[in-house]
Amino acid sequence: MTQKISSHAFIHLSINVNHRNNVFEHIQNGIMITNCESKVVYTNPAFSRITGYSAAEMLGNNPGILHSGRHDKKFYEEMWKSINEKGYWEGEIWNRKKTGEIFPEFITISTLINIDEYVCNYIAISSDITSFKLEDLRNLTLAFYDPLTGLPNRSLYHDRVSHALDNAKLNPNSKHTILFMDLDHFKQVNDTYGHLVGDHLLKIVGQRLSSLIRAGDTVARVGGDEFTAVLHGDNDKATVKKLAERIVENIEKPFEVDGHKVNIAISIGISFYPDDAKQLDDLLAKADEAMYDAKKTKRKIQFYDELA
Repeated sequence: MTQKISSHAFIHLSINVNHRNNVFEHIQNGIMITNCESKVVYTNPAFSRITGYSAAEMLGNNPGILHSGRHDKKFYEEMWKSINEKGYWEGEIWNRKKTGEIFPEFITISTLINIDEYVCNYIAISSDITSFKLEDLRNLTLAFYDPLTGLPNRSLYHDRVSHALDNAKLNPNSKHTILFMDLDHFKQVNDTYGHLVGDHLLKIVGQRLSSLIRAGDTVARVGGDEFTAVLHGDNDKATVKKLAERIVENIEKPFEVDGHKVNIAISIGISFYPDDAKQLDDLLAKADEAMYDAKKTKRKIQFYDELA
């Protein structure tokens, strides 16, 4: 059933088949035209390149064949409300290729009306924005993750600890543990073997630390050879000390890096929330202070509350 609409709301556009083919066949955006019953009557070569569906496969089909399942009923209801009331809709949508791959598109859907001011067709012009989404993901990764080790960086680490402390205010029994870790003799590795070996070593150290930290906790690289971790839950000193001892033991095992046998050590400072501090900066500063004492005294592991 066609719908009569006011002429000032939409653009009159008649499509001559030959002219349409000459123009649309060479456009890099995907183009799909449906009739007023939402059956596909035309797709251009770019549409086939983007989705994997040939023009013959789409002809007579409902565009719903592209639905990814990511959007709910309300999403499509809002889309059609805009199309019916304004004559167009544009936005990002996740569709599904013939291969089954789900991908993001930016789509503009417009109504086409005939000289009698009735909707005769809908035209969708789409662009595959996968590359833009990947760029956004890369930017997000650079903002919150260390590019060398892939671990959370200082910014993300602070955000996670801050979030944990905010939640702790709602639970008086909540406890958290901060481990501040610094590699010993790392500068010597760089001076002896070069920065490429040093970088590779940092990456392996990050992997070893990650393998020792529980999935719900966070280990991060916050500086050149500085790592830190936050442990959630009521961890008593004995439990935390055993973890710290496992870290020391694993980091002091020889590393095979680019054909070189490399030995380093690690110093660890530990502070507890809320016993040692209740504010983020104070908690981190006290773990840092304990770490420097562990390095200076060569104890390797130092609790803040046991500083002389």
